[in-house]
Amino acid sequence: MNTGELQDRINWSATSVIIMGTFLQGLTGNIVNVAISKLMAVFGTNANDIQWVLTAYMLTQGIVIALAGYLGDKFGYKKTFVVALALFTLGSFLCGTSFNFNMMIVSRVLQGIGAGIIMPLGMAICFRINPISRIGMVLGVWGIAGMATMAIGPSLGGYLIEAASWRTLFYINVPVGLLAIFMGVALLPETEKNSTSTLDTAGIATICVGLFCLIFALSKGNQMGWGDPVIVVMLFIGIVNLLVMVVHELRCPEPVLDMRLFKNKLFTLSTIISSFIQVALIVTIYLFPLLMQSVLGQTAMQTGLVLLPSALVTAIFMPIGGRLFDKYGARYLILIGVVIMTGASYAMKDFNASTSFNTMMFWLTIRGIGLGLALAPAINVGMVGIPKESTGTASSLGNVIRSVASTFGIAIITNLMQTRNTFHYANLAQNVVLDKPDGLNMVSALQRIGLNAGLGAQGGQILSLSVLYKYVAQQSMVMAISDCFIIGAVLCGIAFIITLFLHDRKNPDLPLRKF
Repeated sequence: MNTGELQDRINWSATSVIIMGTFLQGLTGNIVNVAISKLMAVFGTNANDIQWVLTAYMLTQGIVIALAGYLGDKFGYKKTFVVALALFTLGSFLCGTSFNFNMMIVSRVLQGIGAGIIMPLGMAICFRINPISRIGMVLGVWGIAGMATMAIGPSLGGYLIEAASWRTLFYINVPVGLLAIFMGVALLPETEKNSTSTLDTAGIATICVGLFCLIFALSKGNQMGWGDPVIVVMLFIGIVNLLVMVVHELRCPEPVLDMRLFKNKLFTLSTIISSFIQVALIVTIYLFPLLMQSVLGQTAMQTGLVLLPSALVTAIFMPIGGRLFDKYGARYLILIGVVIMTGASYAMKDFNASTSFNTMMFWLTIRGIGLGLALAPAINVGMVGIPKESTGTASSLGNVIRSVASTFGIAIITNLMQTRNTFHYANLAQNVVLDKPDGLNMVSALQRIGLNAGLGAQGGQILSLSVLYKYVAQQSMVMAISDCFIIGAVLCGIAFIITLFLHDRKNPDLPLRKF
């Protein structure tokens, strides 16, 4: 094997450690959501308090993502990544052994610290240990880990709760985490440390305060009300701190987050495009389970099984998209991908109680093909022109933007869904006419059911009206979610328009079959 072939060789052994860590981090994000109702019963908390199981993890992760690149540069990428795996594994074990609600929250914070380092540092390590000419293939395979957790997370979580215990949702991470730590120590190469760098105290403080306040306000705004004084103050503090952070980081010689990276046009466009695609993805991840479970009455396992084919198809197309990215560049891959996503997202607006599972799986799978082609190239194209010594900071910066965009997207979509639900409910209820033959026949039939059940005439009338308005509430929610799916299609369309301005390098001499 000549020197050129050695330089062009992918370090799969070390990359496998990154994939395993990413799988752990993604699995927790997808598996715990289905356990919220169970945890609320176990710890005896109310619906508002139990949300801190998710919020504590998300807040911590969002803050630490911003610091991951700096920590890797300061202490070495291998050491920082392995420590992150250890913290995440320890946090998972403590979550499983939690005997009260406070211990669960502290353990979730520990998990969030590890998770916040794993994702951005994993991407940066991939760029540092693999040839740039083959990075699309590497990150395409790496992306399989995230798609796999989306595929198996909800159904696995539902199964473990039904067949075992909620504690197994966390214990399942421990053996995999220990294996990943061992492999990381053995296989990951260490990078150069910048131990002489000065500590950017002001940058760290403004990032932590700004992201904490902003993510808290965005995640709790719909629940507490956007006019609530706490939300208003948190939004104000968050925005002011992040503005101060931007000004400070532009002047700081050794910033925690190097905002000067946005002078790179490819990196800027990549961050914007991937943020729009990720928010469009969040629309489906957030709303489709809500449609299936809360509106249509399906279980978490059934929802996971319907989502499974699309996640598997996305996992298959990610390395294909990565390989094509290495050869042809990102522009046309993203354009094709977002066109497919736009069409499929628009088709999803017709999902309702009468839609077959096969139809749902078809359009979700088509959408998954577009996602597999578009998302990885949209992220990767911004990183390929970044110097290797800046990949950690660039990865952190890109992940912070996408994380905040996703949180903002969930807040906006939730608010839109609630607003449209109120609008559709009012319209449907206003148009319910009980003095026409169809309405009278339906009410009469429901009253007979009530009478047969021994409810009496008044009870039968109450039953008929209750069933009728429950149906109206279900239909209004279906229509509201349909409106949000259209918004998902619009976001993909915006990503398409921005991608038209993207011009990146191509490598047409790279053979497609070379792995």
